[in-house]
Amino acid sequence: MILSKVSRKWLVNIPAKVRETVGLEEGDYLLWEVREDEDIIIVRPVKNPFKMLKGKYDDKKIVYRSVEEEADKILEGMVKDAGNRA
Repeated sequence: MILSKVSRKWLVNIPAKVRETVGLEEGDYLLWEVREDEDIIIVRPVKNPFKMLKGKYDDKKIVYRSVEEEADKILEGMVKDAGNRA
């Protein structure tokens, strides 16, 4: 078991062992699931959706907005899928 502390401003450090184990990188998201009836919080890493798109499209006309919209769709799908597991 690994312990971390909540700061006065509600910030929490993610211990190095946890980051290394799940492969967290800067820009990744954390998906929080609260199970109130069990007094449990489940935190799942969500890899940066922009990284999922890297190299997927080879079109010089693609603009940032369309890539951002596609990344948002990927992230929304991951959140919906995680919510269905509860």
